[in-house]
Amino acid sequence: MERVAISTLTKDIFDDAATGQGLLNFFLKAMNCGAISEEEALTAGLTLDEIRSRSFYRILEGRRK
Repeated sequence: MERVAISTLTKDIFDDAATGQGLLNFFLKAMNCGAISEEEALTAGLTLDEIRSRSFYRILEGRRK
C-alpha cells in the first residue's frame, strides 16, 4: 500500500502516482476504442512503448535512468 501512495517532486513538477496511472489508463482506453489515434496519443509526450507498458511507475523508473 505504501508504494501506491508515493508521490515525488521533480524540479517543479509534482508526480502523483495515482493521477499518472489514471491518465495513462485514459490514453490506453481512448486508443483501444478508436477515440484517438496512436499519433494523437504521442502528443502527450509519451512513446508508444511507454503507453503500452501500462505502468506509470515503469515510465518514471525508465526516465530516471
